[in-house]
Amino acid sequence: MVITPQGDPPGLVLTGTIGAADLEALRSALLDGGTPAHREVRVDMRQVPFLLLGTVRTLVRTAAELAEDGRSLVLDLAPHHEWAIGAVGWANAPGLVMVNGEVRR
Repeated sequence: MVITPQGDPPGLVLTGTIGAADLEALRSALLDGGTPAHREVRVDMRQVPFLLLGTVRTLVRTAAELAEDGRSLVLDLAPHHEWAIGAVGWANAPGLVMVNGEVRR
């Protein structure tokens, strides 16, 4: 997994495979993402080939942590990622917003 900071609005771009050993680094990067002026932590995940269940759990758990502070985790996802999150029943998790480009789901 490679995490690259993104410009304006601030966010992250994830590329490559996210393994179990990457989950704590992913959580930390998400919690540190964004700024007080931007209540959304934006993450482009379109270059991640697949999502393991542990990755989805980490995303949902971190979105809930962000929601406690009035923030949200906005994931720019490929359609198959969106399907996977919906298939396990977590599409409406607190603080989690799924988009495709600028279209919110």
